[in-house]
Amino acid sequence: SLPGVRDNILGIECYLFGVWREDKFRGEPKEILAKRDGAICLGTVDGAVWISHLKEVDRFKLPATYVLKDKIKGIKEDRLSLLFDKSYSTFYETSVEFRDNVAYLCFNFHNGAMSTAQCIRLKYAVEYLKTQCEVLVLVGGMDFFSNGINLNILEDSQKQGEDGWANINAMNDLIKSIIFADEIVTIASFTKNAGAGGVFLGLACDFVVAKEGVVLNPHYKSLGLTGSEYHTYSLPKRVGEVEAQKLLDESLPISVEYAQKIEMVDEVFSHNSYYEKLHQFAIDRFDEEFIWDKQEYLEENKKWIEELKERELHIMYPEFWDRDSSFHKLRADFVYKRCPLKTPKRLKLYNT
Repeated sequence: SLPGVRDNILGIECYLFGVWREDKFRGEPKEILAKRDGAICLGTVDGAVWISHLKEVDRFKLPATYVLKDKIKGIKEDRLSLLFDKSYSTFYETSVEFRDNVAYLCFNFHNGAMSTAQCIRLKYAVEYLKTQCEVLVLVGGMDFFSNGINLNILEDSQKQGEDGWANINAMNDLIKSIIFADEIVTIASFTKNAGAGGVFLGLACDFVVAKEGVVLNPHYKSLGLTGSEYHTYSLPKRVGEVEAQKLLDESLPISVEYAQKIEMVDEVFSHNSYYEKLHQFAIDRFDEEFIWDKQEYLEENKKWIEELKERELHIMYPEFWDRDSSFHKLRADFVYKRCPLKTPKRLKLYNT
């Protein structure tokens, strides 16, 4: 968390974020022992730790390997299995827990931001778990469920249009794998806040459950984007066209309690025994007749659902590629944490 721990890594003055215990590697203090999915493993006086992100002075937070770049050439990429079994302490991002016929898929991406590579890995995890369970629950991470595409990596890119386009398409491919998971029941579990594409990742599921007090931001407008992630399918499907457009236009946070009121969320459970209630909800949802109906619906509507997504991308294309797109300035303001000079109109009680 801010402000991070200031240090000097390979001659770069920076702040360290995202520390993870490491059981196996050992080395000299600050010796870089390995890298994994953007993180670096540093030796310590009593072992080693992983650091997932670094922030150079006067810049913004990035995966550690993005900051160190050529300075870590030759450092081994120490890979884990797609779904880590948590048999020892180390840095990992995706894991699964099985209970009865239910698989709980955890994806702990820093600040809920999902890069192209992370979207692809999570899609592979979903595809694999479709063959291993009857009910798949998307759990998200320890701090956020998801906040959609990774704006920091995009801001750092030398090919912002190309990399942004790759990221949104990878996110769409992930969501497609969830929407068209026609042999299992899918459930989103919002135990942490979610925003933008991260909300619509959850809405891609058959059912949506949330913990009381969680806040959702189901919109893109404040970043100069119209958005994709099949939101023109999943949001109106739940709340209707009028309410969906209102949520997108107003661009305001909503509580999960309000989301349940407008039928965007199916159930809101209290903190007490949340996970037991979630599990009971999950095992009660699997039903052969539901699966048959789901398969029939998806077969009949696949072309229409894909057309909606293609329409979203058609509108988004210039937002990524045009130099004059407001997305570029708003994204920079966001990643550099620049404060607005005045209250945005959408947040004013009375606009004059």
